[in-house]
Amino acid sequence: MNVPEALHAIASTGEGYCWYCDQRLPGAEEAVRDGWDVQRLNSDPALRDSIILVCPTCQREKAELGEEGFLRNLSLRVCNSTC
Repeated sequence: MNVPEALHAIASTGEGYCWYCDQRLPGAEEAVRDGWDVQRLNSDPALRDSIILVCPTCQREKAELGEEGFLRNLSLRVCNSTC
């Protein structure tokens, strides 16, 4: 998948949010420059071939903490803001 092309296409709709933290997708050029990623979800049959956006902050945290640690921290943040 060509990430810059996908970001341009998604940003042109004026919509798009990080799958994990709901940060709004900036304009296409800024998204490409900042390092937003476009990923395909194939692990869950219900989401097969879905495309998600991942902001640079979530990418860094996921790389530093690993998948399990990242998701644990993410769930704690959500719970703390809603519980």
